[in-house]
Amino acid sequence: MPKEMSYYRRYLQRLKEEWGTGFPVSDEVLDDLADAAEEKYENARRGGLTVDQAQELAMAVLVDGIGDEHT
Repeated sequence: MPKEMSYYRRYLQRLKEEWGTGFPVSDEVLDDLADAAEEKYENARRGGLTVDQAQELAMAVLVDGIGDEHT
């Protein structure tokens, strides 16, 4: 049974579809970024941050990761 796609993985998948063939990140890297963002979010919430604060940190993981892969 395939793993359910997380919010962050779906977000990255949507970006990839919008960018088309020019998207600079492989599916494997997308999975790793989504996992890292989910972990960042969970740890931030456990650490007492608000949902919005945790979401901002998680999204930064995604954006920074894409940028790192593209350069």
